[in-house]
Amino acid sequence: MNTSMKTVAFLVLGYLTILAIDFSFCNGSHVNAFCLESEKRALLIFKQGLKDPSERLSSWEVEHDCCNYWAGVVCDNTTGQVLELHLRNTVNHWQNENSTLGGEINPSLLSLKQLRYLDLSGNDFGGMPIPSFIGSLASLEYLNLSDASFGGTIPRQLGNVSTLHFLSLGGNYELDVKGSGLQWLPLLPHLEHLDLSSVNLNKAPDWLQVINKLPSLVELLLAGCELDHIPPLPSVNFTSLVVLDLSHNFFPSVMPGWIFSLSNLISLDLG
Repeated sequence: MNTSMKTVAFLVLGYLTILAIDFSFCNGSHVNAFCLESEKRALLIFKQGLKDPSERLSSWEVEHDCCNYWAGVVCDNTTGQVLELHLRNTVNHWQNENSTLGGEINPSLLSLKQLRYLDLSGNDFGGMPIPSFIGSLASLEYLNLSDASFGGTIPRQLGNVSTLHFLSLGGNYELDVKGSGLQWLPLLPHLEHLDLSSVNLNKAPDWLQVINKLPSLVELLLAGCELDHIPPLPSVNFTSLVVLDLSHNFFPSVMPGWIFSLSNLISLDLG
């Protein structure tokens, strides 16, 4: 190969290398995409409605990119759409009440069309009802509102989020199931984790029959729900159940036989 041909081959190889690097960057392999302006505005409106005494959301500033700089925000590397909001309070609020978020939850979150993960647990929303608009977050797969001082009746609109795999409402002592009870639960066919601990289920006599319609259920946590009996089940549908917590209730009767048919059960708490 003469010198000119070597030179051409070298240039072509160099050009292809640059194209390959460029392509990988464009596909988000090495850099994160910038957040969408419309979703950034929606999050800023959401922040305005919150009380944040310890300034946990101080990084949520208009001059910063929400995907790359804002605490608790996770975006799609390619599209820049917000996928996850991790706003759990990891500090025991009995030790530091200023660590909790509170205030209002603005429906501007509906602008986050691809939101799959929402965690507001461990905060203090002062007994306010769970916003019914959460039932319109059509892409949601993970919803954790546990120990966040929500009150009132659980909105039946949660049954509209058919994509949910994880639902935790436990530790909200002021929640109840008046009205439609738990009839919305079977509308969540993919649900694997359900935590209703400390929610008063005493006025939902069909709680077991309804929950039995969740064939994908793996974890069921019903500690301290003021239950006074375990109803019989003619047939068991949630056979995939691995964890069952019925502790801190009031069961005067013997153990029903259907519990022994849960062949995948690893943890049973009747403390």
